Amino acid sequence: MPAPSPRIAVVIAIGAVAGFLSGMFGIGGGIIMVPLLVLAAGFPQRQASATSLAAIIPTAAVAATSYLVSGAVPTSQIGFGLVIAIGASALAPVGARALRTWKVSIVRWVFIGMLAVTAVMVFVTVPERTAHLEWSLQTVVTLLVIGAVMGFAAGLLGVGGGILAVPILILLGVSDLTAKTLSLIAMVPAALSGTLGSHRAGLVQWSTAVPLGITTALAAPIGVWASVTIPPDWANPLLAALIVYAAVQLADRAIRESRRG
Repeated sequence: MPAPSPRIAVVIAIGAVAGFLSGMFGIGGGIIMVPLLVLAAGFPQRQASATSLAAIIPTAAVAATSYLVSGAVPTSQIGFGLVIAIGASALAPVGARALRTWKVSIVRWVFIGMLAVTAVMVFVTVPERTAHLEWSLQTVVTLLVIGAVMGFAAGLLGVGGGILAVPILILLGVSDLTAKTLSLIAMVPAALSGTLGSHRAGLVQWSTAVPLGITTALAAPIGVWASVTIPPDWANPLLAALIVYAAVQLADRAIRESRRG
């Protein structure tokens, strides 16, 4: 079923909310955009996911650049985000293949439980904002593993990488601002690759994706400003709340699919 053409005011409203939260939390915004496109714009789930992913490309690029320009995150950290992207790109197709053979309902509930535990751990963690990554073999391997987990989960469960990468990096002792920047950098090539495949499948509604991407990209720097301004002992509880929201969204999807099954 083709996706409807929503009113431009609805698209701008969705983009403004998603862009702000994307910049503030270092996520692509899909966890916000997809439900809103389904509920407020009447999109089918698959078209909503594909259109959201296309809009994430400029959003993540602008938000990551804003963090670097702010001076809160050194430009020397850019390469670490690319390492995460390599791991994610390698395992995303494996996750997509597993989607066709695994009993995804069980995996989804395990993942929801992991998100709940992660939310609690992030809530009680106060990151040090001067803590950045240094190059070493151990660091590269760790980031590749984080990227692989992100990519596999994205392919299997349709979950964006930021909701995983940011809390994991924070729990490893990295500054919350650096974690968000690396997540956004890794997201750009991953979203670009996924969008190319969705475009070939005819799932992206470009008449919505373009204004949505422009709006989210314009709103993202405001979210970055808020993230840099808010102290970490406030920022992490807000991130924990977002993780809980993501877990609730996944639980709702799991329940709906089990009822249809």
